[in-house]
Amino acid sequence: MWRSLLFVPVLEDRLVRGASRRGADVIALDLEAAVPQDRKDEARARLAQVVSRLSGSDTPVAVRVNRGNNGGKKDIAAAVGAGASIIVLPKASPATTAQAAALAGPAVPLIPLIEDPRGVIEALAVAEAAPSVVGLGFGAEDYVTDMGALPTRELLLPAAFQVIQAARAAGRAPLLLPDTVADYRDLQRFEAAAGMARALGATGSFAIHPDQVAALNRAFAPTLAEQETARRIVEAAESARRDGQAVAVLDGRMIDAPVEARARAVLAQAKRPDRQ
Repeated sequence: MWRSLLFVPVLEDRLVRGASRRGADVIALDLEAAVPQDRKDEARARLAQVVSRLSGSDTPVAVRVNRGNNGGKKDIAAAVGAGASIIVLPKASPATTAQAAALAGPAVPLIPLIEDPRGVIEALAVAEAAPSVVGLGFGAEDYVTDMGALPTRELLLPAAFQVIQAARAAGRAPLLLPDTVADYRDLQRFEAAAGMARALGATGSFAIHPDQVAALNRAFAPTLAEQETARRIVEAAESARRDGQAVAVLDGRMIDAPVEARARAVLAQAKRPDRQ
């Protein structure tokens, strides 16, 4: 699954040209927040050309569409017609997610963004709204605004964890951070938030600036120490099975099925190709 999904304004040629060199696992072309209202039609018209240009990089290309009443249906049609790999849905609800899935078709993966209090409460229903949903994101800035509060970790951590838990319960990828990402210059805070997200069960997140991509790729990849520990756990479990034992012991710690499964997941993640 993806560690880093980089938002790129579809109308910014300079940023589009450099997008495939940033090391992101997914390039997410933006038709929503980065496009002025009076240029939406222009952005849709240019989408096919931009997707075609980026498709040669072997990096999946996603498209963040507008909400349904703000051109979302046109955006989805344009994204599907352009050959986008993934569609990202803003301020998703169970109903809007199901509608988008019907418009896009079952072969196009969806990543709904949870961006308001009701979305957090209904996160599991959003994740299960369609089989084509592959992950859940979290829009901290919109959520904070709707809460009438400041973007503190005390506010964002519980909401982000609820979205992560909902995604995991539905078998989807949690793609989010439990913190604001607005100050893209504060990479130390950003990477710390990514580390916290991984500790809570997230697998990746969106970046709004190219400098954030490397931080995400580091934070959501297993360290060498984690890989070595995982390798030893798997070896101990396999050795115990060869000896007819149901449970292994390694360094005084019991190795049962869940522990082995986590270790195998770490090793599988470590094998993924790195775009950096």
